[in-house]
Amino acid sequence: MIFETNDLIIRPSEWEDIDDFYQWEQKPEVTEFFSIKDGQTKEDVIRKYIADDENPQAEQFTILLKKGEGEPERIGRIVLGDIEDGWKAEIWRIYIADTALRGKGYGKQAMEAMMGYLFDILDLQRVYLDHYTGNPASYLYLSLGFKYEGVLRHNCRKNGVLYDVHLMSMLRDEYEALFAAE
Repeated sequence: MIFETNDLIIRPSEWEDIDDFYQWEQKPEVTEFFSIKDGQTKEDVIRKYIADDENPQAEQFTILLKKGEGEPERIGRIVLGDIEDGWKAEIWRIYIADTALRGKGYGKQAMEAMMGYLFDILDLQRVYLDHYTGNPASYLYLSLGFKYEGVLRHNCRKNGVLYDVHLMSMLRDEYEALFAAE
């Protein structure tokens, strides 16, 4: 399944994307708000990619930026997890890797494409995500209509430190009320 927005192409991740995933996930500006340990090896990235690829409750996508006449450029990643047919899924990881490309609406386009996929195509009833305290993406999630459910205290571990995460969700009727006219 391939999704296209005004500026993006979002396609299933491929083996050839792993080098970019590895390089991106070495950057503190990418991993700051994820439970990706510092200094993970390329083997760690490959093992996680394979595990998610083989997991029937997970899907991985690569975000590409359209470049006029040229080949689209890989700029980010999406990983979905906990996919339960007809019920729910988690947006487990979504990021635009290059900080110079943030704040341009690409994250919003990617989120809207994933929400459309999860609610309209997979016909789910609930989509959820969580974020670390202080993650600026929380403003995007709120603007899209996600609602806070609470704080999962010491729920994520990164580099041996436990972090609180803020749980957010959107239900099918909320999605339809906000996006049905589009």
